[in-house]
Amino acid sequence: MNPAPVLRLLYRGPRGAAPGVVNPYREAFPELDGPSAARRRRMNLEAYLERVGAPRLVLLGEALGFRGGRFSGIAFTSERQLAGPAERRLPWAGAPFRATSRNPALWLEPSGSVVWDALGGEAQGALVWNVFPWHPYAAKGPLSNRTPERSLVAANLHVLERLLAEIDGARLLAVGRTARAPLGRCGPRRRGPGTAPSGARRGGHIPLPASRPVPLKPFRC
Repeated sequence: MNPAPVLRLLYRGPRGAAPGVVNPYREAFPELDGPSAARRRRMNLEAYLERVGAPRLVLLGEALGFRGGRFSGIAFTSERQLAGPAERRLPWAGAPFRATSRNPALWLEPSGSVVWDALGGEAQGALVWNVFPWHPYAAKGPLSNRTPERSLVAANLHVLERLLAEIDGARLLAVGRTARAPLGRCGPRRRGPGTAPSGARRGGHIPLPASRPVPLKPFRC
């Protein structure tokens, strides 16, 4: 997998007007983000992708949340899992991963703990991503979440399409309706994406596919 074309699109941010959306790879709020926060998030994501290597499983959510990827730079992953106390960190975390927020306790995303427990805590071969890979927030402000509107997701599937075009073969699991809905319209005609309710949503185990992954064609709308 060559992540460079995907990251170029991701870092540019959403297409068109996207009110109430933060691109955490380019934007930072002085009252919420520490020094060089956006750059550190890019570095976190790139270090994670190095650990993933060739994906055998793509676990797909809806969008970054403020307790997770908004500050860590990685979907389904919180600052505390990357740079917190050793007992809280994921097995593959620690240096060079860094926190980026001004929260002294570091943010912790409950769903991220569930997802990484289901994956066995290992990053190799396991890529976590979102159909809308930025942070949409609600009327309460940047420390809140909202489900991205269908039109917003549809206008920004180009990042996911590019990602899947770079993957030679992987099993795709969508977590939740928002993640699954656009895939049903734009996904492969012969084999649609699966869902991961038992593993990613109920605390079960999500096994990585064996050495022969399921071929996955790029999505086209």
